[in-house]
Amino acid sequence: MKRRSVMVLLGALSFGATMPWRALASLLQSGSAERTAQTLAAVADTLFPGGDGLPGASAFGLHNGVLETPDIQDLITKGVAWLDKFAAAHNAVNFPALDETQRLAALDAAFASTEDGIQQFVLALRYHIGTAYYSQPAVKSTFPYTGPPQPDGFPDFQERPA
Repeated sequence: MKRRSVMVLLGALSFGATMPWRALASLLQSGSAERTAQTLAAVADTLFPGGDGLPGASAFGLHNGVLETPDIQDLITKGVAWLDKFAAAHNAVNFPALDETQRLAALDAAFASTEDGIQQFVLALRYHIGTAYYSQPAVKSTFPYTGPPQPDGFPDFQERPA
């Protein structure tokens, strides 16, 4: 919890006021939202780390777009909790605290998981972040091929690829 949030909470309690549950919940949720954003940023950089002079996906803020996607909010909640549970089992505070090898292992385990929604979480992040990453002008400009994609064909091939 941020210092100001703690001060508000303590101030309300010190004046004998009863802290409304909604206010307390919103204070706790703001920390949860930050933790979720940090976890998604770490997932984004694990899936799309950049390289060859390109930044990772979180440098473009692509995880923030995923956070604003309403139809996957339940998957995000389940997935972040699952990744943090995996991290705890590997002596880390949370998913972002894992090293790169452990993050890859966590995502592999999540993809192989049979728990409800965990594999869909990884697939949804890969789809949303991957689409956004490869749509970035800085990333697109690194691909030398500028011809038309299939089904319009490629100028140097007569037949479609097998």
